[in-house]
Amino acid sequence: MGVRKIGLLVEQPTDGSYFWVIHEDVRQDGRFEPLHRAERSFATYSAALAQGYGVLQRLCGLTGLPAYAARSVALSL
Repeated sequence: MGVRKIGLLVEQPTDGSYFWVIHEDVRQDGRFEPLHRAERSFATYSAALAQGYGVLQRLCGLTGLPAYAARSVALSL
């Protein structure tokens, strides 16, 4: 299995509202698509980033699951 290209972004659609989004280059064509996103907003950038990083660790942690398998992993937030 090759290297997974994954990105963690924090979006701010409105003032005081931050959402984490995990993207992956699933097709390995340079086009990242959303894999998972926060279901609720966070009050600060750092809170959203920390929560998103935790989800990323659960998705990829020690197993390094490929995208198709990672999509079926249950996330408890």
